[in-house]
Amino acid sequence: MLLDTDVYKDLQESNFKELDAEIVSLLQENQIIVNKEEDEFLTVVTENEIGRNGVNILSMTIQPSANCQLGCHYCAQNHSKDYAKDDVIEKYIERILHFLDLDKVERYTGINITWYGGEPLTGLTSIKKTTEKLLEICKERDLSYSATMITNGLSLKDKIFQDLVTNYKIRDYQITIDGTAETHDKRRITKEGNSTFDIIINNIIACTKTEAYQSKKGGISIRINIDQTNHMFVDPLLDYIVEKGINEYVSVSFAPIVDWGGNDAGKIGLSNKDFAEKEIDWLMKCYDNKIKFSNLLPKRTYYACMVERQDSEVFDAFGNVFTCWEFPYTDTYATDEHKIGNLFDDPSTFNTNATLRDWPEVVKSGDTWCKECTHLPVCGGSCPKSWYEGTPACPEFKFNYKEKLLLDYYTRNNND
Repeated sequence: MLLDTDVYKDLQESNFKELDAEIVSLLQENQIIVNKEEDEFLTVVTENEIGRNGVNILSMTIQPSANCQLGCHYCAQNHSKDYAKDDVIEKYIERILHFLDLDKVERYTGINITWYGGEPLTGLTSIKKTTEKLLEICKERDLSYSATMITNGLSLKDKIFQDLVTNYKIRDYQITIDGTAETHDKRRITKEGNSTFDIIINNIIACTKTEAYQSKKGGISIRINIDQTNHMFVDPLLDYIVEKGINEYVSVSFAPIVDWGGNDAGKIGLSNKDFAEKEIDWLMKCYDNKIKFSNLLPKRTYYACMVERQDSEVFDAFGNVFTCWEFPYTDTYATDEHKIGNLFDDPSTFNTNATLRDWPEVVKSGDTWCKECTHLPVCGGSCPKSWYEGTPACPEFKFNYKEKLLLDYYTRNNND
């Protein structure tokens, strides 16, 4: 919202009587000014609870494989050549039906699946078998179905992409590339030490040429994991994306490397302030080169992530059930004390208060500084796991939101 200088000055000095009634009404409607008697924190957490309980899509994260070809230094997972067999798949379906059958008021209008790993494509057969059963359920119950995949991209050939998008409704794919080949091939190599950059890039290029991609049925987002050792390779990667002619086809996102499963990977991370400063330059470069990126400004969020939703779970390839997708296959969190349970056990034995499920109560209690933070309505506390580990993960926009406001204003005006 763009305000005249005089209006802004009156707001700063609380001279509300000097403001036009229509402007005051508009500012109240957008909650830029609120009644001084209102307990804003109570309003926010109450709205959050209503928002969480009102979600009408049943969302699950499934790890169809415990295997991965890569040996990334910042990954805390222990990989094995195991995948979800038929009996595990049946348990996936039973658990999803359990939640659908609990829904007496028919709140759910659809199912959403996030395919994760290990590397999910090493469990391609399991993905297809599970999806076929879920599509049948959705057809019988008149539910929508959608799916996304987080993949290293090594096995995402164009024919596989076309098939998964068209026949299995996996529409959006996130692929990590950590800079140009010079740095990526030092970080995201196979367990045998082989390079992967060229293979992944060529796969992405081939996927963008498929009918599914050209008709906008499916899309790819490139995630760049960033720390002190590779931030200088982000600009060259963006240039390379332009050089390869895929800048108007893919989107990008920038992510700081943080601790995962207690592996201290965040020790060589950039500070939030440094990351935030660099991110503005990267976003501007994306805009100048017509590379799509995620929304500049955060939106109102009613929960930090899936851990706050009792009806959102992670299933691994062995049928273990967790609250957070960073828990499975790790030494720190893949233990019984952190699990909800196992799909082969009686659901009545499941731990409904498994690790991180109490995040809403933690925020309410004031044990974190979220209660006093003006960003809470658009953050939700960020990553509950990080708080649990004693390393609060305040979002980067907390440190560059003013610059993002300006960049958002600039891009909107120039796009018009």
